[in-house]
Amino acid sequence: MAAFYHCRNQLNTLPQSPDLNVINHLWSHLERAVQKHQITSKEQLKSVLQEEWLNIAPETTRHLVESMPRRLEAVISAKGYATKY
Repeated sequence: MAAFYHCRNQLNTLPQSPDLNVINHLWSHLERAVQKHQITSKEQLKSVLQEEWLNIAPETTRHLVESMPRRLEAVISAKGYATKY
């Protein structure tokens, strides 16, 4: 984190970098869960989305949030270029 503080004006990364956007990873998780269903109507889609959203384990969200320091370090090391995240 100290490296981030000292070079914060030098990172050339997009403000909405997918590497640093936890909610995008959560949306991907939800999308994979929804795709396991055979959806035939808007009503069913709405129902499945709500069901799968509620089925996301708190550990999943916690893991994504706790990964942020590693993600920041990876972006810093990559000088704003793509990372494994």
